[in-house]
Amino acid sequence: MKKTNELEEIMFPSNGSGIKPYEWMIQPTRQREWIDDKGIFLWLAFFFSEIGAGLYFVSLFYEYKAGLILGWLITLILGGVIHVLYLGMPLRAWRMIMKPSTSELSRGIWIIGIFAALGFLQIVTAGSFNIVFNCIMGILCLLIISHGFATMNVIRALPAWSSTMVLPLSVISGVWIGHQILQFMFAVSGSAALASGMEVWAEVFFFVYFLCILLYVWGTWHSNEIGKESIKSLITGEYSKISLIGVLGLGIVLPLILTLIMWGGDTNGFLIFLRLASVFAGDLAMRYVIMKSAVYTPLI
Repeated sequence: MKKTNELEEIMFPSNGSGIKPYEWMIQPTRQREWIDDKGIFLWLAFFFSEIGAGLYFVSLFYEYKAGLILGWLITLILGGVIHVLYLGMPLRAWRMIMKPSTSELSRGIWIIGIFAALGFLQIVTAGSFNIVFNCIMGILCLLIISHGFATMNVIRALPAWSSTMVLPLSVISGVWIGHQILQFMFAVSGSAALASGMEVWAEVFFFVYFLCILLYVWGTWHSNEIGKESIKSLITGEYSKISLIGVLGLGIVLPLILTLIMWGGDTNGFLIFLRLASVFAGDLAMRYVIMKSAVYTPLI
């Protein structure tokens, strides 16, 4: 009832202002279901599922079981529990698995279920780091990393989500943060040589991540007028502070400074932790403003 009253106040405001019943047909209107109120859980669920899969993916290359375990737990426990909090009727959620041929959300649930089973088998089985198993798990990880933005990408009425750069950005985002978590795990476990050796890949992933953000902004801006409205809200509009402080400051500038300080492999645990915390916050901000700024293309 409270939700209904709030919608009525928006559609038929007592002071005569606000959104009129027909305005969504002729003016860009912001999407609300996936980021406002309980929608905030979906933002967090996608994030934790993807960075957990990213950590698992990177750990495969180093055959590091602690990384596999932590990545598996982050994906299934943090990502899974927060997903359940988003669902209005969790007991009916099983219906989502019935349409994998037509629903991106249903496909994602199947992929996560297979990842959960095979990941558990790999973790508990000694000597399970063979090339076939690693390839299968690597593919599953990449599918999970891209699942959140892939679900958003199919909504063509939202140019900020249907951009061709959304999926590459999501993949490099999950791998980049997963790499940073693993590098920090090596640093605190006493494997300084491994942490130092990972730095060259940290530099590569960071600059590819930065490039993907630039290409996303450029592509969305030039897609159409509705996409331009979303980018304007990020740069000069109501979300400019989050974009400036969170995405640019914490997600780009501070990691760049720390990366330059550690250039060539001269790493230490504190700087790696500081960069991890910075990119963690910056990536959360990046995902938030992309979801928050998306507006529907009007029908007329």
